[in-house]
Amino acid sequence: MTPEILFQQTSDFYQFLIHPYLSDVDFQRELEAFRGLRAELDRELALTLIQESNWRTRLLGLAVGALLREWSLAPVVLDLIRQPTGISIVPAGAWLMVQHQQAPSLSPDIDGIEFNTGQFDGEVGWILTRLQAQNDGTLTVVPEEEGPNYGQSLQSQLALYERLCSEK
Repeated sequence: MTPEILFQQTSDFYQFLIHPYLSDVDFQRELEAFRGLRAELDRELALTLIQESNWRTRLLGLAVGALLREWSLAPVVLDLIRQPTGISIVPAGAWLMVQHQQAPSLSPDIDGIEFNTGQFDGEVGWILTRLQAQNDGTLTVVPEEEGPNYGQSLQSQLALYERLCSEK
């Protein structure tokens, strides 16, 4: 499948990925339709989407990578935080947290020196702090906690990626 065909088949699904509400009936319907495409998706599609500079494409690529449980993409996802587009920072961090839970041996090393932590109202630093806590085993997520740039819920993003990589 090509990125263009995926966007045609999923229409505006990427918009649900900004602020995912797993309890929303419309979101559940769109999510299940997306999950139904799994057999047509592959690692190269996920990689192509993630490496784009457009946040819409990046969000869809993260979803494809999680759906496929293609954890080898972790270094490329970390690059999204190095070279961020605002709306993809918290989703990339959540993807990496779920990846670390599923396949910790594939988790990339995080060197805070490589990042501009002040970007996007400090959201880059905010997510890096949480990624480090995840790696150290000290992460706690408060339900009301949101990224400082676009108000994305870390808990909702984690639930999304956990759901995408589940067998159900």
